[in-house]
Amino acid sequence: MGCETCLNKNEEKEIFALNSEENNNSLFKETIISENKETKEEKNHRHLNTSSKKYIQEKAEEFNLEILSEINKYRLNHRVDELIYDEKISRISQKYAEKCAREKELELSENKYNNDDLGEILFCCKEELTPKEIVEIWYNSGSENYDYNKEPEISNNFTQLIWKSTKLFGLGHALTKENEMYIVANFFPEGNIKGEFLKNIFPLISISKSSSIYSINTKFLEDILNSHNEIRAKHKSPPLILNPSFSTLAQKDIEKMIEVKEIKKKTNKRLGMNLFTSKNNCSGEEVTSFWYKGKDRYNFENNDKIIYKDEIINNFTQLIWKNTKEVGFGFTNDEEGNFYVLAYYFPKGNIKGQYKNNVLPDYLKL
Repeated sequence: MGCETCLNKNEEKEIFALNSEENNNSLFKETIISENKETKEEKNHRHLNTSSKKYIQEKAEEFNLEILSEINKYRLNHRVDELIYDEKISRISQKYAEKCAREKELELSENKYNNDDLGEILFCCKEELTPKEIVEIWYNSGSENYDYNKEPEISNNFTQLIWKSTKLFGLGHALTKENEMYIVANFFPEGNIKGEFLKNIFPLISISKSSSIYSINTKFLEDILNSHNEIRAKHKSPPLILNPSFSTLAQKDIEKMIEVKEIKKKTNKRLGMNLFTSKNNCSGEEVTSFWYKGKDRYNFENNDKIIYKDEIINNFTQLIWKNTKEVGFGFTNDEEGNFYVLAYYFPKGNIKGQYKNNVLPDYLKL
């Protein structure tokens, strides 16, 4: 049953229905005009509010993805797959972060995803910290002196970050009036399960003995990195940063390839890869130029409709892939003096449907 006011409105509608069609049309037009009157200032204000909300949402997700990127760097160093950002989990995390901020209290939730428990890291900071600093705090909370050869007595944030079986990640964060930030990070499937640590927690990649090649040939690293970035600039791609962890991994892997006599690219879910072999030692610039040759075969006009299986083209597209930010290089000689270079790129390139935005023409020649 409706309220008295609503019932009165219904009676008024019946009275209006008895009027002539002309009067009804006139009344309808007047109502529409009066309901849609909006000053220019009000329109602008409404637009600004909508734009502001969208901007805040975009910045929030950008912060979440930066946190995830930092976590994945640590996971890569421990040889486990990177986590994937999940919007549904992030909505769960955001709701709980707002609750924590309102109550100014950190207490583990009972949040679930698909009826299963979520792993969780709760964090509150009064000072402004970067995503890198936040994840560094989580990682350092338990990584020092961790014994990888036995089950720990207590779990911590560090082990959840690099837990192998965890696949999905979500994050929420909220500010109090006093500018304190409450962060809720959720992981699925959850980690830190008693009896499962030895299967899920692995030590950092160790530097191989022959990696001393870096101490005597840093010029090669400088040369190949600089030549990469000079070419990327021509295609409007940002400069790459040399990541020592990726270089350590590349060095270890190229030496392993030589040891088992299997010099070929392997599929990697996390990293892009370029491989170079020569009978003679080459400079970093010469290696980069070799990978760049694929530009002559690449079709810039049809670049999102073709799946390239040509290795020379793939070397080129990975070399200038715009979204790639970091790189690592491994290089060595075999017993016969042949020279090998392996490059790892992160985030990886050559992703179907993304060529158009990541492989741009040489604008200096346009």
